[in-house]
Amino acid sequence: MRQFVLPHQPPDEGLMRLSDNDFHYLATVLRLRREDSFPAIDPDGRHYHCTIEIAGESYLDVRVLPRGEPEQDAPQIILYQGLPKGRKLDEVIRKCTEAGVTAIVPLASEFSVIRVEAMNLDVKLDRWRRVAREAVQQSGSPFPVQIREPVTMDQFSDRVSDNTLRLFLHQEPLEQQTLHRYLAHLPRHIELVVGPEGGLSHRELEILDAKAFRPVYLGSQVLRTETAALYAIAAIRTILMEQTSWMLK
Repeated sequence: MRQFVLPHQPPDEGLMRLSDNDFHYLATVLRLRREDSFPAIDPDGRHYHCTIEIAGESYLDVRVLPRGEPEQDAPQIILYQGLPKGRKLDEVIRKCTEAGVTAIVPLASEFSVIRVEAMNLDVKLDRWRRVAREAVQQSGSPFPVQIREPVTMDQFSDRVSDNTLRLFLHQEPLEQQTLHRYLAHLPRHIELVVGPEGGLSHRELEILDAKAFRPVYLGSQVLRTETAALYAIAAIRTILMEQTSWMLK
């Protein structure tokens, strides 16, 4: 564990009781004991230094002290992932959380095999958020990842700020610019749409174009939907991380 994700913001007095799954993870899985310390963040992204003061049979009383917040040197990336079959979204959430997304929004696409109305959404959201929390703890990501409720493309906002870049992946070379050129103005907010197994419909492409999303082509190789998002996010993060060492002609 690189860090622990607290279930909620600590109380003002700084002493927090952890029980149930949190107790099991810290005391049984990690075998932490009284006076052991560990780093933590809360659901709002505040960072803490935690020390176990009391180790009971089914709970831990933890002293939680604020620590310095890391500087955010990367853009916020929101992934709209077309709902895939089975538990593929679990893998997308885990890998893309490790890669540094800010939020993941399941996308109810026309070609999605699974339908939102046919799923037990509360149970799904609980599992997806648990997967994201585990990935944040394992990877040490400095910010918690939001798992939002599913949306359709019709629910996307028509208003886009100047520092927001909207992109979507497509299997055909529809791109108007290279990914490097899209990122040249160093956007602070990036929204990325990845379709489900069946891709995006013609109507959905028209919606994306009308809402200022721009196409990205990642080559002729066929990527699974659960691979495509990670591939694109890794490319975006790498290009921006190395921005001082490349130059467009």
